[in-house]
Amino acid sequence: MNNGQNFIVVSGQQPATATMYNADGQPHFEFGKRFRNTIRICPFDSVLMIGGFGNITKGEMDIWSLDSLKEIGKGKAPCATKIEWSACGKYMLTCVLYERLKVDNNFSIFRANGSKVLPKPEAFEELYAVQW
Repeated sequence: MNNGQNFIVVSGQQPATATMYNADGQPHFEFGKRFRNTIRICPFDSVLMIGGFGNITKGEMDIWSLDSLKEIGKGKAPCATKIEWSACGKYMLTCVLYERLKVDNNFSIFRANGSKVLPKPEAFEELYAVQW
């Protein structure tokens, strides 16, 4: 499904609707209405994360399979300011960076199903960058 023939849009007032459209701009699948404002598609696998970050739902994430269009997991990364997939596509990195939030600076690693790799976030007094 991750073939560049579709795109996903989060639109409307919160709770917003996440919809997948085909290349002709026609709605193909609706992921439902939830408090969400962020989309991250794993470029190396057919997994999608739709999350609510910033002041929306404290970092709740829904993980979807783009092959089956079924939800495969959930996760939570409160206050995350950066979210990105690993090069292998099996993990997701989230972090709270000092430049945006002066407290609770940390990073977390999640599996592609939303479960945490680290039992708790790795915390720092000041965290400026995290990269795979």
